[in-house]
Amino acid sequence: MLKEQKAKIVEELSDALSKSPLILLTDYKGLAVDEITKLRDELYKVNAKYRVAKNTLIKLALKNAEVPAAEELESSLQGTTAVLYTEGDAVLALKALFKFIKETKKPVVKCGLMDGKFITAEQAKEFSKLPPREVLLAQLVGQMQAPIYGLHAVLSGSLRKLLYALNAIKEKKE
Repeated sequence: MLKEQKAKIVEELSDALSKSPLILLTDYKGLAVDEITKLRDELYKVNAKYRVAKNTLIKLALKNAEVPAAEELESSLQGTTAVLYTEGDAVLALKALFKFIKETKKPVVKCGLMDGKFITAEQAKEFSKLPPREVLLAQLVGQMQAPIYGLHAVLSGSLRKLLYALNAIKEKKE
């Protein structure tokens, strides 16, 4: 590989990693080309990418991107390494990856960064079980609205009882 090609790969990776809320390192050993293509297709649907690169190029890209906690990732840059990164929802990318892993038993997740914080393979698997961001936001809004609806029900119940009492008095006097 020429120096220009390596520099281009490092530049592309640096740019992508600096913007990504999720960076996950995996060991892709044992994956066939058609399997990697299938994984990339699944990840593309959720606005994520899976890139195979040399460890030294990934290390340079992490340094150039000034990714927080990059030092912790560098210790996992051994053997065959591919990097998963996303521009969209990190949880959706994790769901797609772990669905693929469940079907093929490959690749092996090493570690990663999620919103600038180091995560282990086990933590990444737990995050993949979370509902998507939109669902979590809807649940949050629902939880915030519940006390308001409860207050409305209590107040309208009291007013309704008062109205029934006033109607009963009215009918009694007629």
